[in-house]
Amino acid sequence: MKRFLIFCILIYVLIPHLTSPAHAANIKFGIDASNSPPLLYKFDDPNFTLATGGFIYEVTVAIAEDLNQDYSISPLPESRMIRDLRLANIDLVCHISPLWDLASQDEFLWSDPLYTYSNILVGKKEIQFKTLEQVSNVTIGTVEKYFYHDLEEKFKNKILQRDDSASVMGSLKKLLDNRLDYVVMTELEFNLYKTTYPQLQKSSFNLDKTEIHCSLSKKSALSLKKLNKTITHLKNKKEFQKINTRYSNSKTTPRPIAYGMNDSNSPPFLQIDNSTETPIIQGGLFFDLGLELGKKLKRPIHFMLSPRKRLDSGLADGEIELVCYNAEAWAGNYAKDYNWSIPIFKQSNLVVGLKNTMENVQIKSLKDLKGKTLGTALGFVYPALMPYFKDGSIKREDALSGLTNITKLHSDRVQYIILNNLEYNYYRKKYTNLKQAPFEIDPVNVKCASSKKSDLKISDINTAVVELKKNGRLQKVFLPH
Repeated sequence: MKRFLIFCILIYVLIPHLTSPAHAANIKFGIDASNSPPLLYKFDDPNFTLATGGFIYEVTVAIAEDLNQDYSISPLPESRMIRDLRLANIDLVCHISPLWDLASQDEFLWSDPLYTYSNILVGKKEIQFKTLEQVSNVTIGTVEKYFYHDLEEKFKNKILQRDDSASVMGSLKKLLDNRLDYVVMTELEFNLYKTTYPQLQKSSFNLDKTEIHCSLSKKSALSLKKLNKTITHLKNKKEFQKINTRYSNSKTTPRPIAYGMNDSNSPPFLQIDNSTETPIIQGGLFFDLGLELGKKLKRPIHFMLSPRKRLDSGLADGEIELVCYNAEAWAGNYAKDYNWSIPIFKQSNLVVGLKNTMENVQIKSLKDLKGKTLGTALGFVYPALMPYFKDGSIKREDALSGLTNITKLHSDRVQYIILNNLEYNYYRKKYTNLKQAPFEIDPVNVKCASSKKSDLKISDINTAVVELKKNGRLQKVFLPH
């Protein structure tokens, strides 16, 4: 499975005061990808699936953070998850029970219980059955390959008809279309879906009540003792209880944050596949930054690609809630419509050309560019260059991204381009004939901008940024895995 890409950047350019070394992720968590919101929110594209939030995700993150080691979290199909656990391609899964897969329970190490888990029956009208024993002669929507220990005997003896879907949401659609009688789901899922479908009713009884554990690969370097110590610590702090309480109430269940990103950003900011009709995000710094902020804000992240101008208007209108690559100088008149975070890092722009050009013609200031055409990024603001663009002494020629401008530079369509220092440090490793002029322009503190029409609190965003800097997670976003 293709994971998101992290790009090589000199860390002192980004966050000078963070100097501890980065380490590759060494604890690999798996999550069953068939889980639906609010248990699991996912970012999907044809190449990979990435967890972005949800109850199981938050439990997993809490354990991972308390272990105080680098980690990754991968949503996987159930069969692959079990296989990868056997082979130690992943280290552990932390929303699982030995009752769910009796055939393989002896192949893993099982942690102490995390919490108790149960299901309910959900229908479109009041459920007449008062006990589980009364349930018969109905079709029940289930998730394929899931084990329901209170129902298995009835399925086997044809007392109940099992109807599998890829997810609970798939079963719910069948229920709403009158294609089955009931759906098995958790009460957390019911609370969320009832806000959209108020006709839904739940059973007065629970089923499949079981203790939830972590299953640990016997080949993992993580010891069961250390894992259990972490679980005990989190239970003493009531962390699992706090997560469950938030998700048990539809009013406090975390809602995904609409997180906007400029579709003209190129690596290292965003890796985008534009070969398809709808561009596909494949990774990048601001993608990873969004994930880290989501963990701290305890909210799932919904990634949205948008052109720069539409990004500004969408943020002002509240269609987009958060953009974490912005500055007051770039936003112009829209700046007053946003709440601004503390700085995340500093950035400046550079005049860049090919080495032979830069060595033959000395560019010591912007005045030396008069009469030239300068490659710029569409929709971007360059305050230091605006007077020259306005009087026509320097011609601006826009491209969709820094990478496009580098291509134009190599094909002699322009002599000079503008790259910010992050782009330059990234691309000069591949294009060794790039050279910057000996000065910087437009230094700016890059910040998060949140819509004033969103319920996001800027104080919470600031706290998240401070914590990410303090614990080193922000540093790791800007370093290769």
